[in-house]
Amino acid sequence: MNNTSKLRNHSLVPDINSANNLGLQEREMMMQISGPQERLAYPTDTLKMANGCEVEKYIIPEADRQKVLDALYPFTEMPSLDTVLLDLHTGKTFKVRDYIVTREGDGNFLVTPYYAEAGGTVLDWVKPKGEDLFVRTVLK
Repeated sequence: MNNTSKLRNHSLVPDINSANNLGLQEREMMMQISGPQERLAYPTDTLKMANGCEVEKYIIPEADRQKVLDALYPFTEMPSLDTVLLDLHTGKTFKVRDYIVTREGDGNFLVTPYYAEAGGTVLDWVKPKGEDLFVRTVLK
């Protein structure tokens, strides 16, 4: 059984289908860390993934972006909203404030602005080359 089949059968992520494998391993790890989560109190829109699948994307007002980051960021060394980080999947940099939160299965996933393109989650956020490595080994 491959990883996609294992996740598809995983009770915490019931509605992720085998075609939606962008960021699949990262979402599995995040579900192991956080478990099922309540929906956030924000409206959603559809985010079309590069592989043709669609996921729900929360529409988070600028005034609430720090509060949502505080609630969902799983590591102890919290970046500021103005920190520039690198998405390991695409090799592109982004400001933390441009993060996206998706609703997939029973989870809320903190992802890069390039998630639809390559599936990068919060586990793939690192400081750009030339800066000290942003290692996240301690969970909240």
